[in-house]
Amino acid sequence: MAPSRAGDPREFAEAVAALSAASLPTAIELDALPSPVNLAPFAHAVGGAVVSADSEGGEEDLATGRLVLLHRPGGHEEWRGAWRFVVLVEADLEAEIAEDPLLAEVAWSWLMDALTEHGAPFTAEGGTVSRSSSRGFGGLAGRPATTAVEVRASWTPAGDDIDFAAHLNAWCALMMMCAGLPPEYEGVANLPPAGSRR
Repeated sequence: MAPSRAGDPREFAEAVAALSAASLPTAIELDALPSPVNLAPFAHAVGGAVVSADSEGGEEDLATGRLVLLHRPGGHEEWRGAWRFVVLVEADLEAEIAEDPLLAEVAWSWLMDALTEHGAPFTAEGGTVSRSSSRGFGGLAGRPATTAVEVRASWTPAGDDIDFAAHLNAWCALMMMCAGLPPEYEGVANLPPAGSRR
């Protein structure tokens, strides 16, 4: 992950260092992303993917995502704190799973459970869960139909001594659960294997 910008306050630089030093599940790969502007005085962004070997000896992304850490010294009224995590996770699903009427509730519970299981207290959480389907026609009629889930969420890490790595790993766990892989920690049931992937 990219280092923090020159001139960042020490507490923000330390938070970025904690994210960079976090121990991650073996299936997760992270890359630095350009930090968003105009959201907060200080921001740090990473992209992530759940990577698996494909049948041809290469690799495929089972789920992808983005995590942004925002910092506003002095705090933000809507955040109820000085820090904010903003995340995105996208993954293709088997059609029967995507058509489950409780998919949105279940996907949101994955995030809440992951934060709890990783010891990452939070407040002021909010977000959306969306599902979409795609089917090819004409020259693309031979492509298999795909269905996908997208989770967008944000929350404020709570407490005086924030474990930034714990929040990062909760996001990684959410990506793994959306990808249909068993999370690499206890307390969450395994999901059925995923079918068609991106």
